[in-house]
Amino acid sequence: MKNFISTILFSLLLISAGHAQSLQTGIDWYEEGNYERALQVFEQINDPEAHLFAGKSHFALAQYFQAKNQLLQVESNDENLRMEAAYTSALADFQLKNFSQALDALYEIRQSSLRTSVYMDANQLYQDLLNYLSLEQRHNAFKATSFDQVRVDLMESAIGNVDIESARALFKATQRAVQSADTSGYRNIRQLLGNETAYNQRYNPNHYADAPNGIAYNIGVALPEFDTNSSEFEISQHLYFGIQLAVENFNSENSNQKAFITYRNTQSDVRQASAVANDFVWNYDVDAVIGPLFSEVATEFARYAEQYEVPMISPLANSDSLNLDYNYTFQLNPTFAVQGRMMAEYAVERLGYDTLAVIAERGALGESSAQAFLDESRKRGAAVVHYFVEDLEAEGYDISEYVKYFDPEVDTVFQYNIDAIYAPFTGTVANTLMSSLVTNLEAIGSNMTILGSEEWESVNIQNFGARSALYYTETFRQQQGTNPIENFKSAFRLRYDTEPNRFAYIGYDAATVLLRNLKKVQNPSYLRQGLKSFNNFQGLIMDVSFEGTHINQVVNIRRGSN
Repeated sequence: MKNFISTILFSLLLISAGHAQSLQTGIDWYEEGNYERALQVFEQINDPEAHLFAGKSHFALAQYFQAKNQLLQVESNDENLRMEAAYTSALADFQLKNFSQALDALYEIRQSSLRTSVYMDANQLYQDLLNYLSLEQRHNAFKATSFDQVRVDLMESAIGNVDIESARALFKATQRAVQSADTSGYRNIRQLLGNETAYNQRYNPNHYADAPNGIAYNIGVALPEFDTNSSEFEISQHLYFGIQLAVENFNSENSNQKAFITYRNTQSDVRQASAVANDFVWNYDVDAVIGPLFSEVATEFARYAEQYEVPMISPLANSDSLNLDYNYTFQLNPTFAVQGRMMAEYAVERLGYDTLAVIAERGALGESSAQAFLDESRKRGAAVVHYFVEDLEAEGYDISEYVKYFDPEVDTVFQYNIDAIYAPFTGTVANTLMSSLVTNLEAIGSNMTILGSEEWESVNIQNFGARSALYYTETFRQQQGTNPIENFKSAFRLRYDTEPNRFAYIGYDAATVLLRNLKKVQNPSYLRQGLKSFNNFQGLIMDVSFEGTHINQVVNIRRGSN
């Protein structure tokens, strides 16, 4: 009998030693950052410490729901172990934006008599999180928390972080809701909230509070994949490379906040947009999206960005219809209407022109430019004496019938001295129309200035013998030879072993615009607000100023070769 008992005890000791050895192996993998391999060990052991490290490993892999499931299984008499599990669970809830659950867990840790490093970290995170919350997040946490003292702390931390009317409402709600908590500070708060002038002098409620250390921003990238033999392959590839390089630079420069990319293929298919948008929100909890590439897919994607209130930054789409009803869609590529408006401003204010004409193709993208040019010119006091937006295709793209009205010998009634003609030709027929306009102006001996769309960049009107000056809009332009450009080229070559094309610069600038705004506002719930007020950005290939809108208002005007 004694031998039997000894055998059992010896076996139990061997099992215990084996578990301890396996657990230590997993911990070694965890400390080396090999979280997937560590999980393979921890999930084979039914032990409180193994569950703790399994939860921490899942958290490190941004698998927050799995982390919480493991941490809930930490049942131990060791208060240190329970406290660390609760703290890690609070971190997971913070990343999941379950702010009331995070605050409740941290509040309970703060009630402990153990003054460990975990206690100190939990106390700091509790204070940081109280200050970090937006007004809406604060309201939701106030309603959901299980503790009256958390409600009081939410109210007190709001003082100075929200406008006075919101603070007054929150103070009133706290008085009504709280039954058992420390209310010793009520008198001073009531006195402060009674003096609006003093409140506004003492505080700046419009400032952005710092995020808790370690915040992770999740960025969705929605771009189409193309066949490697396709001429379009390098568009998406280099856009993504540029975005990735910007994120890597951001992470290397910021120790307390990181950004992570989730890529999804939109397949250049409008139907795929809904699948990608929903996947981003439900499975990756993205804070913002860069893409899609084309206006048609972007328009469908924008509907979901609006529903989920996730800002979407489109780097290339320039459709005027994309932004009509959406508050969460931002276009870096100025729309055709913006280009027309900015050209009118340039013509009237910079060139001093007061008598103008317009010719454009009806139904083409340039029609929006023409209408915006007309409206802005008149707004600034200039006269648009001829406005031809016609079905030029039906007339075989022969515009001589319209150009003749610019000839004073033909227009004998009014004899306008036209300073410039705006011709926002676009698409595959642009070259035909541009050639026709220049030829016809030369034929009537006109030297009026031509104002054009980006397509005019390729035209050297001197080749036509024309005496006119040419100005055209431009949205993307690299400043070759500058230090930022050369540094980017060097970093890109080192990282990807290839030369960057223009789309790499666009991707880098798009991601930089987003990341700078995240760094400024800290809390992604303020991102839409931050983007609208984002101005005076000078990128590698684009300048950006939203000026309170959702469309980049910066359009470069270049003088053409002549």
